[in-house]
Amino acid sequence: MNHNVESIDHEEDVYENIDSGERDLPLVVLGEMVIMPHMTVPLQVGQGKSTGAMEQAWDEDQEVLLIFVSEDEIEGYKSGEPQNIPPVGVIARLGEFVKLPDGTVRIILEGVVRAATGEVVQNEPFYRVRCTPVADRETIGIEVEALIDTVKQQFDEVVDYMGEMPQDAVAFVHRIDKPGHLADMVTYLPAFQFTERLEVLSKTDPVERLRKIYLLLARQLELLKLRQKIQQDTKEVLDQSQREYFLREQMRVIRRELGEDDEFDDPIDEMRRKIAELDAPEYVKDQATHELKRLAQQGMNSPELGVIRTYLDWITNLPWGEEALPDISISDAQNVLDEDHYGLEKVKERILEYLAVRKLAGSKMRSPILCFVGPPGVGKTSLGRSIARALDRKFVRSSLGGIRDEAEIRGHRRTYIGAMPGRVIQGMKTAKSRYPVYVLDEIDKVGQDFRGDPTSALLEVLDPEQNNAFSDHYLEIPYDLSQVIFIATANQIEPIPSPLRDRMEIIEIGGYTEDEKLGIAQGFLVPKQREFHGLEEKQFHIPDSAVVKLIREYTRESGVRNLERELASLCRKVARKVAAASDEGKVLSKYSVTEEDVSTYLGPERFSFGLMESEDEIGVATGVSVTAAGGDTLVIEVLPVRGKGVLQLTGQLGDVMKESAQAALSYARFRAAQFGIDPDYFETHNIHIHVPEGSVPKDGPSAGITLTTALISAMTGRPVRRDVAMTGEITLRGKVLPIGGLKEKTLAAHRAGIKTFILPKDNVKDIVDLPNKVREDLQLVPVTSMDEVLTIALTPLVA
Repeated sequence: MNHNVESIDHEEDVYENIDSGERDLPLVVLGEMVIMPHMTVPLQVGQGKSTGAMEQAWDEDQEVLLIFVSEDEIEGYKSGEPQNIPPVGVIARLGEFVKLPDGTVRIILEGVVRAATGEVVQNEPFYRVRCTPVADRETIGIEVEALIDTVKQQFDEVVDYMGEMPQDAVAFVHRIDKPGHLADMVTYLPAFQFTERLEVLSKTDPVERLRKIYLLLARQLELLKLRQKIQQDTKEVLDQSQREYFLREQMRVIRRELGEDDEFDDPIDEMRRKIAELDAPEYVKDQATHELKRLAQQGMNSPELGVIRTYLDWITNLPWGEEALPDISISDAQNVLDEDHYGLEKVKERILEYLAVRKLAGSKMRSPILCFVGPPGVGKTSLGRSIARALDRKFVRSSLGGIRDEAEIRGHRRTYIGAMPGRVIQGMKTAKSRYPVYVLDEIDKVGQDFRGDPTSALLEVLDPEQNNAFSDHYLEIPYDLSQVIFIATANQIEPIPSPLRDRMEIIEIGGYTEDEKLGIAQGFLVPKQREFHGLEEKQFHIPDSAVVKLIREYTRESGVRNLERELASLCRKVARKVAAASDEGKVLSKYSVTEEDVSTYLGPERFSFGLMESEDEIGVATGVSVTAAGGDTLVIEVLPVRGKGVLQLTGQLGDVMKESAQAALSYARFRAAQFGIDPDYFETHNIHIHVPEGSVPKDGPSAGITLTTALISAMTGRPVRRDVAMTGEITLRGKVLPIGGLKEKTLAAHRAGIKTFILPKDNVKDIVDLPNKVREDLQLVPVTSMDEVLTIALTPLVA
C-alpha cells in the first residue's frame, strides 16, 4: 500500500455521540501504518479481500473496521483465516473510492473512533468482524490541563529539532484541548515508530494515552539532543576524505552514551589495556608505553599512525613471559621417534641423549644447535616435528632456501615502508610460545648478494651465548631465544660457511638401504597412503616383492620421497577400481598389487637394477660420487686414439677433477715400464677421458683412483671388473688418500649391485657407520696404494 497523510480532520467534535452498541463491519487490514481517530489519510491499494470489503462498504455507505499489523503478519490475512486480531482497531468511513485503469484503487479513509474487536463473523468474500466502539470519556482537572500543556511544549521542542512539520499542523495541535485527541494527533510526528503508534492506539483511556505520549516525546527529545551533541563532537571531521572516521566516532559516542562501549573500545584505550596485561619484562612495557604516547599524539592523517600501531601489535602479540614446560619422559620420547621414523638408530640415540641432558639440567643447559645433514627424503624435517611432539612443545618451521637478504633474518628498520620483523621473530609469533622447536630448513641453500649475507645474521640466532638477547632491526629491543630448540637441516655441509657450521652440532643422516626402504614402505608409507586414498587395509595390499620392484626399477634415490609418490600412484589405480565396483553395486573387499600389476599400472621400468655394466670392459671403471640427492655411481671411460699426445677431458668436469686426471696420466707415464706400456705411447696417442651424463657438473678428488684404473686399463688392454667400484684420491706417487661421504657412496654401490668396494685405508674408521646390510653384502677392501687397486680391479691378462 502507498499512503501519504494529506490532512488532519479539523472537526474536533465529530462522532462525539457515538452509538456504543456492537456492530459487524467489513475488515480492512493495513500494514505498518496507523490511522488514528480524527485523521484522514489517502491511500492507493491493490486487489484483495480488504479492497473487496471497502468496495462493499462504499456501495452500502457503511463504515469499515481498520486493524494494523506488521508486514510479516499481513500475509496470513491474505492467504487464510485471520488469527490474533489486535484487540483494538479503528472504525473509519470512506471519503472516496475510485478504481484506476491500472487495476489499483484510490481511497480516502477518515478515522472515526476506536473499537474493541471481537470474533470473525464472515470469511468470504471478505472478512467481517464484530466490534464495539470505544469513545473517549470526558476528563477535566488541573492535572490533565498541566499534562496537555507539557505535551504541547514537548511537541514544539521536537518540531524545532526536526524542522519537518508544516506550520498549519503545529497550529492545529495547539488548538486541541482534549487529552485523547491530542495524544492521537501527536503520533503524526514521523519520529514515532509503528510499534509505538500501536501502543498509543491500544490505550483506550485518554489520560493514560497522553501520559504514554509524554514518555515517548521525552525519549525522542533525549535522542535528538544526543544526536546534536554527537554532531558537535565530530564536526571537525566532516570533510569528504574523513567520512569513515566521522561514522566511527558517531558510533563510539553513541555506544559510550548508552553504556555499551565494551565492544567498541577506543583503540588507544584498548592498546593501553593490552600493554597493562602483557606478561613481559619491564623494558618491553616501557618501550610499548613510549610508542603508545607517540600514537596518541599523532593526527588522523599522520603517516606514522599505521606504523606505530603495527609495531605495538607485534609487541603485544609476541610471547614474552615464562611458561610451565611438561616433564620430559625419555621412554615416551623414544616411542614417539620409533613411531615416526624407521631406522636412524644413531640419530635417535643422539636426540635421546640431548633430551636426557635437558631433563636433568633444565634451563641451566644452553641448547646446542642440531643440524641434520642428509639427502632429500630421509626425514630431516619430520625428525624436528617428532622432537617437538616428544617434548610436547610447539613446532614452527622456516624455509631459508633461496633467501639472499639479511633483513629476512633480522627484519627491516621501521623507517622503511612495509617494514616487518625477520623470519625468526615471525616464527615466534606463529608459535605463540617462547619454547618452541624451531626448524630452519635448507640452511645450505642460503645465498648472499648486495643486500647482505643472511648466514652471517644467523650467527647470532644460532649462538647459545648470544641469542638470549637477539636484536631484531624492527623490534629494536632484545628478545630471548635461549630456550628455543633450534634444528637446522641441510642436504650438503660444504656450502654452509665455517663460522656458522662451528655453531652447530652436525648429525649426518645417510640414505636408506633397500631393506630399510622396504621397512619404511610397509610400516609407514603404505598405511599412510592407504588412509589418504580412502582405502581399507584389505582393499590395498602390496607384497614385499612388489615394493622391492618399485625400489629397484622405479626409483633411484637416497630417501623415500619418490617411493611414496609411486605408492600413491598405485593407490589411485586401486581406488579407481574400488569406486568403479561400487558404482556397479559390487564391493571390492580385497585387492593385492603384484609385481606384474606394478608394470601394468606404472609402465616400463625407469631404471635398470643390477651391475652397472653387463660385462668387463677395457678402459671403463666404476666410481662413486656424492650428490645433493645422496650417493650415485659414476662411470669413467678412457679411449686412446692415434694422435700427438693430447689429453682431452669431457663431461663437465670441475678443476679438481681435471687435476686428478692430470695426476693419473702422470702416474701412468711414470709407471709405464712396470705396466708394459711402450714409452712412446704417450707421444703417439691422444687420451680422451669422458664421464657420462655430460649435462651434470662433476668435481672432487675422490675419483682419482677410478680415473687411473680406467686409464691404465685402456693402455694395457686389461678389462676392469664390472662388479668392482672404488673411491679415493690419487697422488703422483700412487698413494691412495682418504675421502668423504663413504656412507653415501657405499649405499650407491650397494644399490647398483656392486660386489667389491675399494676404499682408502684411512677411511676404515668410517665403516662402523655403514648399515649392517651394506657391510654384509659388500666386500670392503681398504687400500693404501694404486698397485693394490689395480690388482683387485683389473682382470688378469689372457695369454
